[in-house]
Amino acid sequence: MKAIQTLSRIFFFVLLFCTVTVFGQTQTANYTITFEGTWSPITHPTTNFPSNAHWSNLVGATHNSNVMFVGAGLFASAGIESVAESGINDTFNQEVLNAITAGNANLYLEQVFDAFSPTSSASKSITVDKDFPLLSLASMIAPSPDWMIQVNSLSLLDTNGDWLPSITMDLFPYDAGTENGDTYSFDNTETIPQEPITSLQNIAPFSNVKVGTLTVSLVSLSVEDFTAKNPIAISTNAATKSIQVYNYNRKNIQKMDVYDAFGNIVKRYTTSTNSSEYSISLTAVKNGLYVVKLQTENGIITKKILL
Repeated sequence: MKAIQTLSRIFFFVLLFCTVTVFGQTQTANYTITFEGTWSPITHPTTNFPSNAHWSNLVGATHNSNVMFVGAGLFASAGIESVAESGINDTFNQEVLNAITAGNANLYLEQVFDAFSPTSSASKSITVDKDFPLLSLASMIAPSPDWMIQVNSLSLLDTNGDWLPSITMDLFPYDAGTENGDTYSFDNTETIPQEPITSLQNIAPFSNVKVGTLTVSLVSLSVEDFTAKNPIAISTNAATKSIQVYNYNRKNIQKMDVYDAFGNIVKRYTTSTNSSEYSISLTAVKNGLYVVKLQTENGIITKKILL
């Protein structure tokens, strides 16, 4: 009996790593982007820490590798200069729209912070397309000459082309290279000639400590393309911990089992159905990777899901 159980678990380990992943196949995925500020007089002590310290709206874009909007070593565009110096985003918005028209970007994003504070946060839900898997972001450190946080072309795909379940990264201050000044103040003279974007980490008035944390979390996967060979698709919703089964050809699904990574059954449904669409709750299981096994009239279909 133990030998049979061992073989069964080996089979599902093989199944887990050899079947095609749902989160690898889907063309689009839904993510939540959250930046939490940690910049404060405690983390970055200075005699002139501003009483009105805050962030400008978090702005950004999803795009491909044909375009770069911001990054250390680059010269700030007019749009990034406006973001870093004044927190005004109209010009940057137009730059992203131009890239969208040229086929190099897919989405402009902008999100206000939840409070007028250096320790406030901004959170935005977006849908990312595999043809535009890179994420770039910027926000002004205000008040300042031209200081900002920036994220340059962060890929939401791994090296295998699968959607990453989550990314967490520390963010540090940058100088846009467009305005002079080394204190928290507006109305400084223009930097001539313009200088490249450079890090201000451990350069006064900043310390070697981060000014915030960016978290990018996969919320759900969009539905796979339906084909004759792939008549049933599954999407997941990590927020509600549920599975959506799409069966538009109305194949008879006789049984469905959900297995964890060790081959243990965590959920079993034995009621036959040919509904075109239905949802299954998995709130009782832990977050992680699971295998869904569907017994249909045409045979067995296996899918991997991420909760």
